[in-house]
Amino acid sequence: MELVQSDVTVVGGGIAGVCAAIAAARNGLAVALINDRPVLGGNASSEVRVHINGSAYQGRSPSYYGREGGLVEELKQKLFRHNPLYNQKIMYSVSDTVLLDMVYGEPNIALYLNTCVYETGTEGGRVARVDALQLASERKFRFVSPYYIDSSGDGAVAYQAGAQFRRGREARSEFGESLAPEEADAYTMGDTILFQTRDVGRKVPFKRPAFAYDVTKLSFFEDIRKGLRHRVIPRKVNGLGGLWWLEYGGHIDTVRDNEEIALELRKLVFGIWDYIKNSGDFDGVDPLILDHVSPIPGKRESRRFVGDYMLSQNDLTERPYFADAVAVGGWAMDLHAAKGVYDTGPATAWNFVPGLYNIPLRSLYSANVPNLLLAGRNVSATHVAFGSTRVMATCGCMGQAVGTAAALCVKYGADPADIAAEHIGELQRMLMRDGQTIVGLREELTPCFAEGLTVRASSRRAYANEVPGEAVSLEQPLCLALPIGTERLESVAVRIRNAGDRAETLRLTVLGGDRKENYVPGGELKRAGIEVAAGFDGWMTLDIGCGRPAGDKLYLVFEGAETLALSCNGEKPTGAVSFLYRPEEPAKLRKWEKSILFKNLLPAQHLYDPANIVNGYSRPYGLPNVWASERSGGREWLELAFATPKDVEELQLVFNPRLDLEHFDEPPETLVKDYDAIVTLADGSERRFEARGNDLTLNRYRLNVRGVVRIRFEFGGTHGSPYVEVFAVKLYAPEVKEKESPECTPNR
Repeated sequence: MELVQSDVTVVGGGIAGVCAAIAAARNGLAVALINDRPVLGGNASSEVRVHINGSAYQGRSPSYYGREGGLVEELKQKLFRHNPLYNQKIMYSVSDTVLLDMVYGEPNIALYLNTCVYETGTEGGRVARVDALQLASERKFRFVSPYYIDSSGDGAVAYQAGAQFRRGREARSEFGESLAPEEADAYTMGDTILFQTRDVGRKVPFKRPAFAYDVTKLSFFEDIRKGLRHRVIPRKVNGLGGLWWLEYGGHIDTVRDNEEIALELRKLVFGIWDYIKNSGDFDGVDPLILDHVSPIPGKRESRRFVGDYMLSQNDLTERPYFADAVAVGGWAMDLHAAKGVYDTGPATAWNFVPGLYNIPLRSLYSANVPNLLLAGRNVSATHVAFGSTRVMATCGCMGQAVGTAAALCVKYGADPADIAAEHIGELQRMLMRDGQTIVGLREELTPCFAEGLTVRASSRRAYANEVPGEAVSLEQPLCLALPIGTERLESVAVRIRNAGDRAETLRLTVLGGDRKENYVPGGELKRAGIEVAAGFDGWMTLDIGCGRPAGDKLYLVFEGAETLALSCNGEKPTGAVSFLYRPEEPAKLRKWEKSILFKNLLPAQHLYDPANIVNGYSRPYGLPNVWASERSGGREWLELAFATPKDVEELQLVFNPRLDLEHFDEPPETLVKDYDAIVTLADGSERRFEARGNDLTLNRYRLNVRGVVRIRFEFGGTHGSPYVEVFAVKLYAPEVKEKESPECTPNR
């Protein structure tokens, strides 16, 4: 038995565990990371091959700018360096190399792969040790640390330590959840084995193995047939990418019956492939081979452990204020059929979540094992809420939160519950410094930096969208969401065309907004009809005359005859978003890849001012909170000047990475690619930093310099956008005392 001592032991190397380990290590802890598989990533590994989805909800988030940030953002963007095809629809796996590179790059992490925890020892109700076996090397380890993070999915350590847990579905009455069943039961979501195909360019036969089903003889064959017809069989390399709805096991025990579930899924996978290849019902499958079948099932749900707070459906829909908020979610409450393909109902129910919600720290540690933190799908949530929190990007955010919280536990010799009660402000500041998103918090600039600060830029984009585009008919109603920095908007101009031979009425409805982080229209403020003359084609000023609190949005809904059309283009002015409008579901705007042209807002709106980079926000929240340059092919610059010299320990830039996207096939075009940073000191000397080929949102520089009087950024180019956009420049002083730290101010 080899003894491994560390500050924190992380069990489970999925996305949650990796983020927990990295966050703890970067905050100075010695970390032991244990994973029972040969690769990292869990369900996102090359073994299982599931996309890292999260709060952006595959680009359909009601918050629009919904992607998480933090370590999950860093991971997604580093994928391009090793596996640029990852995010395409053809279901490439997440690169194991990227995860290993990130973990091996942290000198404070000791990684133990192929290492399975088999026993957890406790003393006085606390986890005292974790014993694990590394079969291939025939070694036993005992991991001892003051704090433990269970991110193992099934909660191996928490279960062995006697932590309180739930399995199955809570009764509707327990938490007042409308989506819960009337009576509690033991049903969970089931498992799936994904598979991939490859086109080898010639006809290849396939013979069904003897253990596999002849699926045409199964009682639910017609459901399988229908499911396949709804998902066109691709004709290219890595075609199918599995079938997420090929699910089984939720009606039995997904832990105890794991091997039975895996065998049943293999019988189904190979049987379905036999049907696809040999039935004659599908064209273009002759040259496809079964290139990969996951050796293990991707597990959705098993145990959920009880914390000091249990997140429920109402927390996701009503989004109450949590003083201990540390992470965000936003995926739909995606509740799968318990019996999977054997169920007579639909494969899943996509239950609407109205935008980003916060997750409290009290849901991320055990209520009865004081030194045990939780991250991933085993956190304290009801079955219904778990339908949203279980996706991997959200799990990664929770992992970053508890890894950072562990650093404070070590610092103060305190348990996680004490951090939630007494040190939550410090934890939130640490998380936001590391790029974590917490809805409604702003990271104010330290007063010593704010005093006498001047921010200038080479140019500023007008709050308008005037680049010529195409005319889009109003046969389909359109909506333009406009953040407004004043308390009223009197008028705005749009470009409209009437292709008919008679006058038509443009119907305009002005709606209010719902929450600053959201793009969800609320109550009606005004309705008007504007006559558009036959043959008219030009800019028209619309009388708005509506008020909202400064920082809110107005939603302009345009409807009319098919001969009426609004001019639109492919530009993406940050903050101002165009949607397809559904009159039957007015609160659910449909994302659109075009933008409605607009200009001449009165009163004038200067929403892309360079001063935005120090306003405490690193993403749109109400207002765009971004500096954007003019449309330019030349070099742009941004400069911060101080009236008196400042001591700077760390400098950060936060660029615009198109937070409306869940996945992307290359670095988002808005990311700044090349730039120089020039730090000028009081004695006239300079420190220069050159960045070329940048593909990260958060760029950090450890300066540790005294007497800074000016910081200037000279931008050479982006990944394709004609605008340079910077969300934030953040400055940190050396050895800042707690009481002098930048505050995180809640904006509810």
